[in-house]
Amino acid sequence: MRLADCSLDVRLNPPPTPVAEPILEPSTAPINDTLPDVEQLLVEPPVLEPHIGFLKELGLDFGWGPTALVEYLLEHIHVYAGTPWWASIVLSLLAIRIAIFKTYVGGADTSARLMAIKPHLDEVRERINQARLQQDMPEMMRRSQEMKDIYAATGIKIWKSFLPFVAVPLGYGMFRLTRNLAELPVPGLENGGILWFTDLMVCDPTYLLPIGTGFFTFLVFKLGGETGAAGPMNPTMKRLLKWGFPLCSTVFTAWWPAVMQLSFFTTSIMALLQSYLFREPWFRKFWRIQPLSPQNSPRAPTGPEPGYRGMVIPTTAREVPQEPQPSQGGVFGSVGSKFKANLADLQDRSQKYVDKNQAKPTSRRSAAEIKEAKRYDEKRRKEIEQSKVHGHGKKHPRR
Repeated sequence: MRLADCSLDVRLNPPPTPVAEPILEPSTAPINDTLPDVEQLLVEPPVLEPHIGFLKELGLDFGWGPTALVEYLLEHIHVYAGTPWWASIVLSLLAIRIAIFKTYVGGADTSARLMAIKPHLDEVRERINQARLQQDMPEMMRRSQEMKDIYAATGIKIWKSFLPFVAVPLGYGMFRLTRNLAELPVPGLENGGILWFTDLMVCDPTYLLPIGTGFFTFLVFKLGGETGAAGPMNPTMKRLLKWGFPLCSTVFTAWWPAVMQLSFFTTSIMALLQSYLFREPWFRKFWRIQPLSPQNSPRAPTGPEPGYRGMVIPTTAREVPQEPQPSQGGVFGSVGSKFKANLADLQDRSQKYVDKNQAKPTSRRSAAEIKEAKRYDEKRRKEIEQSKVHGHGKKHPRR
């Protein structure tokens, strides 16, 4: 019975007839026409259209800080202005220079004020050093307070002289960003240059960019720095910065990628232009900056510089601070009168004071009197020191 059922099922449901598979003929088209060339993709990556955030998409994510700030500025200028990379870098540096320009104004004003009263400050510093060597704390404190009074009377705020250093972290941010742009590299740098340095990923073949950077940096230091007149500085240090820094910048930037060389070259040109403007009287007057002293002015008359004829304040060996003497003119007398006028007319008032006292030679002490006062002060100091060391508080009789 079961066999009959199986035979009946076979007759009613015959097995499917096998279908012959089509024979595939080999394609005559070359493989390169149908598949992408892997080597070509590695050598020539797909072009990435610039847009806001594309630098981070490429891996240039610096988080928060000066480098991220410079990246944000450079990317927005490059995308919205549509400029090539060389122009985007120049415009970014120009925008940074404009943004921090007021810090240079404050530094230039403070530096000029310090140079105007440098003879007075040198005299006070010398007396402070002498008091420190002699361990005369009352005298040292009195002279330190005297220097603070000079700063307050002449409108000098020392912290303003450090404001231009805000450019240091921003400059480091540009250096770090341009280095990473060349190391990645970012698409478009290979033809984003101009003139003889069209490829920004390799160094300048003519070395004109690093040489120009060193030359312009030398001129900046020769003119007195980016504020037009460097403040009081050790002559050896000034000479080292004037010759050593430009030489080092030329050597170290010689083999950098052109995108980094362009950044330093542009910065040196802007610094030179700014230094020149800060030395012009009309420019300083417009920004209300203290005029340069005659020895730092670009239009200073040639010839021997007249010696300092300011007021002489003798030192004393007393341990009790003395009351300030009545004002007789000059900067120290102005401290006693507590004036807070601007220092813009300091040179004119000093000249008027000198002319006035030239007509009255008896109002000043003679050179012999000054010498005698110094000799007496030195003698009194020695007597006090001897009484402290040998007498244990007993005073020795004067000779």
